[in-house]
Amino acid sequence: MQIVTLKKSSIIRNITFVLILAVGFGIIAVSGNTHAPVEEMKLYFVDAQMMRLMPVKITITKSSPQRMAQKVIDELIEGRDENPKIRRIIPKEKHGMSVKVKDGIAYVNIKKSIVDKHPDGRDLEMLTVYSIVNSLTGIDGIVNVRFTIEGKIQKKFKGYIDMRETFIPDYFV
Repeated sequence: MQIVTLKKSSIIRNITFVLILAVGFGIIAVSGNTHAPVEEMKLYFVDAQMMRLMPVKITITKSSPQRMAQKVIDELIEGRDENPKIRRIIPKEKHGMSVKVKDGIAYVNIKKSIVDKHPDGRDLEMLTVYSIVNSLTGIDGIVNVRFTIEGKIQKKFKGYIDMRETFIPDYFV
């Protein structure tokens, strides 16, 4: 009688162990196949001499153009301070810019505090504008970029670039 009880408890332990292993492998198999699709794209940052734009490859989760555009804007603001070959030109201010995408146009709204903190100079303005434009137009579904400051169309960014324009990419900046 005691031998039969030992065999039953041994069988129950073995079945329990096999079930735990099966569930564990099932969870691993399911979680392994839930990778969100990613896309490699280029962000354009200013070189260390602040003379031209340099592309930096990144990988972001593929989603709607709206979400990808906001991720690109956030990455440009975050910068790559650890990379000595590039410099931050957009002041690092969380939520300093937002973007909406409609009909192939990315509408970028810039807070006045970003404009106020931005370094002066025509070339630096141009580098900032095309850093944003070139980066955003790398997203499928975005062809042009328009800018507003505090939600309003402005004639000038800091005095040089006409912000009433609809911008297309310029990879020679």
